[in-house]
Amino acid sequence: MPPPTHGSDLSLAPTLGPLARSAGLPIRKALSAVGAAGFASVQLDAALPGLRPRELDTNARRDLLVTARRAGLAVAGVDLFIPRQHLLEAEYLDRAAEALLAAIGFAAELGRVPLSTALPVAELAGDLSGALTRAADAAGVTLVVHAADQHDALARWVAEYDGVAGMGIDPAEYLAGRQDPVALTQQALDAVAVARLSDTRLGLADGSRQTVGSGDLDLMGYRISADLAPRRSGPVVLDLRHVPDPQRAMAHGRDAWERAAASF
Repeated sequence: MPPPTHGSDLSLAPTLGPLARSAGLPIRKALSAVGAAGFASVQLDAALPGLRPRELDTNARRDLLVTARRAGLAVAGVDLFIPRQHLLEAEYLDRAAEALLAAIGFAAELGRVPLSTALPVAELAGDLSGALTRAADAAGVTLVVHAADQHDALARWVAEYDGVAGMGIDPAEYLAGRQDPVALTQQALDAVAVARLSDTRLGLADGSRQTVGSGDLDLMGYRISADLAPRRSGPVVLDLRHVPDPQRAMAHGRDAWERAAASF
């Protein structure tokens, strides 16, 4: 008997930042490359030069959406991965908080898409948690938090800010920490707001990653788990960070994801 599925959006949205950085492409050409590869959506990076919220006025943000549409792409979401320690140290705290608040506004202007970030939820000050979630709530943006090494604390944090915050799943982060991303996704189904697709070897903690399908991720199990998460509306973010060749990894990741679907 085939596994149960909900028929949710399991299409892929590649992360634009690694593609633009690895090939030295301007934003317009990087978007065109994603569209030409056959994808219908893209995940933007608010730390990428040319996409930083402080660099873009209202007209520039409109132009960005027009450029994406001309490439055949919808914006799936926005990433802003600041070093988590910057949210705990007074020297960096104000600037990091301002960047996150600006990214929330940016995500709202791009269609109220989710903002994905990494937060040290176990140590994060309550006033900062409150400021971020209030801003996200006012903007109509889901604040999607990644903290694989603080999974249980993250589940509690998301429950505390239910309706505004959601859990992000990045399989490679869990695998690097010798955790099972499929099992942990299933345990936290009601909290998962965004699922990413990434791969690495179990326990490989040097930060490097493999193309999807060449690591230890159970692709079929993960695909089923992502499909069953009721808060996740898709698409799945094809995370190309830290792979040697993002362009190649983009094509291989899509093929491996489709093979997993065909094997149901």
